[in-house]
Amino acid sequence: MQRNNYREESPNLAYVVELAGTSDFDFEQKFVASLKHEFSMNLGKYLFHINRGEPRAAAEMVHKLKHKIRVLGMPKASDFAEQHEEKLHIGDTELDEDFKKILKTIDIFLKETESSMQGDYVG
Repeated sequence: MQRNNYREESPNLAYVVELAGTSDFDFEQKFVASLKHEFSMNLGKYLFHINRGEPRAAAEMVHKLKHKIRVLGMPKASDFAEQHEEKLHIGDTELDEDFKKILKTIDIFLKETESSMQGDYVG
């Protein structure tokens, strides 16, 4: 697998909309808020373990993050995360910088999406 295939992908909410069935804005808003919260926690823990030189502990966070990446419509990035997770289990952090680029893209997307949803909400 080529390492840069993930760069073709952008996070999206297609799966979330599919889960909701019809247009269920409340469900989508709650799902995005929950996803953003969990993603932020996992991201923080990942960075903590990477910065402390604990690749095996970081691998546990990558495992959790890759599922969120897939939910956001990025299967190639999820496959890349799986490769990264496997390498981390053997102490190899070679893919860290590329993985952080994926995480940054998702973090920005989730923040912007949650913000725009809150602005659109008419309760």
